[in-house]
Amino acid sequence: MNTKKWFLLFAIFALFNTQVFSQVKDGISKIVIDAGHGGEDPGAVGSKGKEKDVTLTVALELGKLISENCPDVEVIYTRKTDVFIPLYNRSKIANDKHADLFISIHCNSSDNKTANGVETFVMGLHKTESSLDVARKENAAMLLEKDYKNTYGNFNPNSPESYVIFSLYSSAYLESSVQLASKVQKNLLKCTHFRDRQVQQAGFWVLHKVAMPSILVELGFISNKSEEAQLLDPTFQKALAASLCNAFIEYKNQVEGKTADLISVPETKPQPKKEELVPAKQEEKPAVSENADLKPVDEPATPKAETGVVFKVQIFALPEKLGPNDPKYAGLKNVDKYFEGNLWKYTVGSEKKFADIQPVLKKTKEKFPDAFVIAFKDGKKIPVPEARKLTE
Repeated sequence: MNTKKWFLLFAIFALFNTQVFSQVKDGISKIVIDAGHGGEDPGAVGSKGKEKDVTLTVALELGKLISENCPDVEVIYTRKTDVFIPLYNRSKIANDKHADLFISIHCNSSDNKTANGVETFVMGLHKTESSLDVARKENAAMLLEKDYKNTYGNFNPNSPESYVIFSLYSSAYLESSVQLASKVQKNLLKCTHFRDRQVQQAGFWVLHKVAMPSILVELGFISNKSEEAQLLDPTFQKALAASLCNAFIEYKNQVEGKTADLISVPETKPQPKKEELVPAKQEEKPAVSENADLKPVDEPATPKAETGVVFKVQIFALPEKLGPNDPKYAGLKNVDKYFEGNLWKYTVGSEKKFADIQPVLKKTKEKFPDAFVIAFKDGKKIPVPEARKLTE
């Protein structure tokens, strides 16, 4: 068997053997905070500082703030000192602890020393070369591990072809991850006033393997002289941690239906001069933003109106709208979609009774293990239990 076939088989096996603890959580009781890099892996290196040091400082401060302001939440760290933690072990820590959230903290870098801004990633296939570059740099940490080829199934972080594994990605946690990422991006922009590189998707191994809502945040460019000076400033680091904490509180409030107060964020130093803020190239346009209206003007955001109650099987949710002949539809018939929460959500089947949608669900799960049943009444989405009461 040649290498490409072997790798594809490994990719499929890895995908369908990822743990899934629950699609819906009643509350947030555990969070894993991952300080990127560490030990012999410095991450991105600026003129005066290293990514691994910034991420650790911000991660520890974030955990401290969450413990102080949300005492009902257990904070778990992938590292608390300057040590090297393999990528696979970071996700294993989160899965073994059955955490409710996973936040991986990083700093960005670029050969272009004027590149700037903050961006937050969720798991998925890259849409731009810039997001692929970020994923390459973060995934490259695996090259420092012994026997990494066997550990990661011949995945080569520097090879674009290896990222085909992420084209198969489908997660029950994508919607929640986007919601958390949007809150993180909003709060960091308010604190830093950095350029908004927005919420994006990319193929990060550490996010690919965790079985919970997860994000990876790039706090700013340590390769940019102005942003590096701020990233190394202790007051600014505390402000970053406080902003991340507020995003967490907002997300927790949303999940639990609460109104816990946000914390104060330290004031930060004046921002770089305008001439240092170089706009992004056109091809770097991000895939998702918190307030993005991804609906085309010629297409409604809801399914075709169907009278009464109907049950459907949701197969996946994505930030982008797929074309009618997209490979992701292979083997599926009568695929429909609707727009909700900044995501296009794709469905198959349409039955008037809950029992009749079960065979469709069973068949669909053979290819999409995370598929689940949803319900609509007169074209409006309603809870499945409510739909069952109406039809039974």
